[in-house]
Amino acid sequence: MPHRFCAICGSELDEEAPHFGMCLNCYLEENPLFELPKSYNFKLCNDCLKYAKKEEWYEPAENEIFPVIEEVLTRFLLKKYTKQGLIAFSFSFDKLIYSSRNLLTSLDVIITGKMTGDHKFTHQETLRVIIDYELCKNCANLRGGMYYLSIVQLRVNDKTQFGVIKETLDDISLLVENLFSKDDKQYIAKIEDQTLGVDLYLSTNELMNRIISHIRANHHFILKRTKKLVGRDSQKGRNLYRLKALIKFLPFRKNEYVLINNSKFFIENLTKNKVMLRDEKQTKLVKNFSYFFDDKIMIKKIAEEE
Repeated sequence: MPHRFCAICGSELDEEAPHFGMCLNCYLEENPLFELPKSYNFKLCNDCLKYAKKEEWYEPAENEIFPVIEEVLTRFLLKKYTKQGLIAFSFSFDKLIYSSRNLLTSLDVIITGKMTGDHKFTHQETLRVIIDYELCKNCANLRGGMYYLSIVQLRVNDKTQFGVIKETLDDISLLVENLFSKDDKQYIAKIEDQTLGVDLYLSTNELMNRIISHIRANHHFILKRTKKLVGRDSQKGRNLYRLKALIKFLPFRKNEYVLINNSKFFIENLTKNKVMLRDEKQTKLVKNFSYFFDDKIMIKKIAEEE
């Protein structure tokens, strides 16, 4: 068999030469597995490490800067090479530059690609990555502390019921902390004290509904919902509303005694919207929740022996 030589470098070709007329090294140099630009930049939220190339923000799989960089490059720059699963990539980092606030602003990423199933076909490129720090919308809202889409108003009949407000706020805080740990769009923007309760300013309408359902499991109340037009979404062609939910707690619980217009009653049972009472003559009465919020009705919780 006659000897064959590489047309580029002149080295003798063996049986593993990938192309007639070129050795493996010259073939890979002429036909690299992948090609990248010299530099690449992307946006990174310096509070939560979400990242974006244009306007859409993505939640990273890990909250560490170097895995985030790998995820960004894989999603935006290497996708066309990885979607067929023909090339496996690995990353290493060099020439890191930090800002005066100790933020990583640029670095060299050395990207090595190997053909799946045949690792002798490899290629390596060095990419200069520039990180542009910018708060994502959610973190900007959190820092501002004023962004909200809905309001939950918690109210009692008089100041002797403030224990119900405190108990409910403690329950809500635990609920929201748990929701926020899974979805950072769910949070309480602020809490304002009112004469007979508090107002909770919430980041989403979904959170408002979750809170109402949570409170309903342990308390009885009347609920009034309203909405206010605050603008219009020009892209989706629809009006934008701010929702409000007013929650008024009943001034008693099951198995308690109350004076209603100076007559003594025992709270025998509470259903979804009705109260079952018995007077001192054991006469049974059934009243809607709304009855107990009539300004003409005087209600006072008392001890059994009174």
